[in-house]
Amino acid sequence: MRRLITVLLLTGVAVITAPPAAQAHNVLLGSDPGKGATLTAPPTEIRLTFDQPVRAEFAKIALTDAAGAHYESGTLTVEKNDVIAPVSALTTAGTYTIGYQILSNDGHPVTGNITFTFTYATGAQPAAAATAPTIAPAAPAGAILPAGGGSWVWGLLAATAALLALTVRVLARHDRNLRGTA
Repeated sequence: MRRLITVLLLTGVAVITAPPAAQAHNVLLGSDPGKGATLTAPPTEIRLTFDQPVRAEFAKIALTDAAGAHYESGTLTVEKNDVIAPVSALTTAGTYTIGYQILSNDGHPVTGNITFTFTYATGAQPAAAATAPTIAPAAPAGAILPAGGGSWVWGLLAATAALLALTVRVLARHDRNLRGTA
């Protein structure tokens, strides 16, 4: 019985003193254009810088105006911690929103948005736009990655509890067998 109590106490101490799981969510460190910036020249690209490398196959960026017109154009590229998206020329002054979604190293999506204002330099007005932006159709159901919810943690806890219960049973049976032979 002492052995059983010792094992249970040691297991409890190990579980309580174990370090917490590291947070592996990517964090946005900066952007160009910056959050809340006022630009007098339209940007040619959007650059988002994260604290960890980004997986290109899951990175998404959208640049929209207040009416919902999209201005991202071309292929999105990833350079280690930077996500870069080319944009078409902005045609009207106003507030624009950069929406982004990437996948963290721990499998959770990281989303956010950044707003900036575009105004024309004094006396400058754009010529007629060569290509007008289009309103994007609604995204298909599978376009946005679902949040993970941490179900793997509960599975790990259940497996640990089952292993602990099995260990207690084996030790109790072993202790009974020792008492029976003595």
